[in-house]
Amino acid sequence: MKQSVSKLFWALIFLLATVPAQSQEKNAVSAKVSAELVSSYIWRGSPSFSTINGQPVLAPNIQPTLGVLFGGLEIGAWGSTDFTGSYQEMDLYASYTIKGLTATVSDYFWSSDWATKPYFLYKNETTGHIVEGMLSYQPEKVPIRLTVATMLYGADKSADDQSKNNYSTYFELGYTFNIQDYDFNAVVGMTPADGFYGDGYGNITGFGIVNIGLTGSKKIKISEKLETTIRSSLVFNPQQEKAYLVFGISL
Repeated sequence: MKQSVSKLFWALIFLLATVPAQSQEKNAVSAKVSAELVSSYIWRGSPSFSTINGQPVLAPNIQPTLGVLFGGLEIGAWGSTDFTGSYQEMDLYASYTIKGLTATVSDYFWSSDWATKPYFLYKNETTGHIVEGMLSYQPEKVPIRLTVATMLYGADKSADDQSKNNYSTYFELGYTFNIQDYDFNAVVGMTPADGFYGDGYGNITGFGIVNIGLTGSKKIKISEKLETTIRSSLVFNPQQEKAYLVFGISL
């Protein structure tokens, strides 16, 4: 098989996997199997469009997760497929959490020509993959969360030179709170320069607020062993001058 995986991605996976964890007796291996149905797919203020009759549309998506957890380490896969069959995403990730600090490496694959582009093509100039590094910090006693994420490798290319990586970067400040039986998460996301976020590559070159959102969620107990979560998210992207209202339910 030709270069089946990015050396960079798996090197970072290895670093996360070898971070010292607590003893095996205290950290049993557990599985993470879930899925969410969403009315449309909006990520960090940016929509993922489906195609009907050649026109871009927002469509419902099913988003499964399959993962393994051991102590603070989680390795898994996440995907999104729309109901038209025109959008397909499959991401691999590895994260490690210690004392509120989480380091994550993600391998995104959402290429528009996913049906014909080889998945195992990882050459930086031609791959459809994007490798991202992310740090997130959530203090134990303060209901805020700070996140910074940068695309480091792959299909995130500069609008001025397609041979160079753009290093699209996203910052987010989040705040969580409760009202009765509902959990809320308010976020403000921004990007320092032109790239994937906001109005897209080559259109806006400076700093921009790209994601202002409020998500409310509630767990619903169906039976003694079955529980689901419903959520609604109100999302504004000031840089794109767009707004979205998304409903989701876990399966």
